[in-house]
Amino acid sequence: MTIIIVHPSIENLQQFSDSFDIEKLLQSKGVLPWLLANGWKHDDESSLIANIIDESTSLDEVWDSEEFDFNALSDESKKKLNLIFEYFYLSSSINLNQ
Repeated sequence: MTIIIVHPSIENLQQFSDSFDIEKLLQSKGVLPWLLANGWKHDDESSLIANIIDESTSLDEVWDSEEFDFNALSDESKKKLNLIFEYFYLSSSINLNQ
């Protein structure tokens, strides 16, 4: 199975347009737009995951979090998160260097 991760965009977030201001969300430096664009529901769980990721200093810290059991996620969800981490952190480091 191939998993494709998409960048957050107005088109990729259109399904949530009633829940929040997409323009404001896209300006966020956090990972929540990435989660939503890639199929996570806009709920407390995705917000908690985003907060853990945004506040962590390493991926090991994320996976070892006591706030959320990442190991309880399905293998597909774990693979998706791993790809999102890679894209998000790579994108963030590129933006910081510009």
